[in-house]
Amino acid sequence: MNITIFGASGAIGQLLTRFALDNGDFVTAYVRNPEKIKLNHSNLRLVTGELSNASAIETAVAEADVVISTLGPPSDMSRKLKGTPVADGHELIIKAMKKFNKKRLITLATPALQSEDDKKNLSTVVPGILAKIFLPNGYVEMKKLEGIIKHSNLDWTVVRIINPNVKYKGQSYDYSFGDQQGKMSVSRENVAKFMYAAARQSQLIRKMPIVYNN
Repeated sequence: MNITIFGASGAIGQLLTRFALDNGDFVTAYVRNPEKIKLNHSNLRLVTGELSNASAIETAVAEADVVISTLGPPSDMSRKLKGTPVADGHELIIKAMKKFNKKRLITLATPALQSEDDKKNLSTVVPGILAKIFLPNGYVEMKKLEGIIKHSNLDWTVVRIINPNVKYKGQSYDYSFGDQQGKMSVSRENVAKFMYAAARQSQLIRKMPIVYNN
């Protein structure tokens, strides 16, 4: 596949880039600072730009079979709203995808986004409440992103995660919509593996799975 990855210089993005290259895919990594990408691979192309750079975003998605974003809002606990750069960036990404008739988008979020498939459970209810109270900037960004994604006509998958800070110890992963009890945490490695696997799973189109460590 030709995969375009936004946020490729982040922790999850770098893992995802490596998984894709190891599997023989071609990767276009969209980064603000190319020096953060330490990989050197014949199948890797870097596109440098801000999330507000529409022309650079178009360059990055023009040849993509699938577009994956590992971007997320910062964990900012201040009460002062500071804009929604990730959501605004997604607007430009989706606009570029429509221009080049690209359909498959996989992106990252938290359970502050709500799915029609959700069953009431700690994992589907508590994170949204806590984010609204303690992370108001991130909550506003997630809700704006929710509207942008749901109103697009793309074949999207929103991978929702909780506490992606736990260490990876070789655990497998699973996902739910609150219909089964899962851990309230997931390793970055398993997030990257799941997002990569989702690119080949049509059953996850227009779904918002919550991924967790087994």
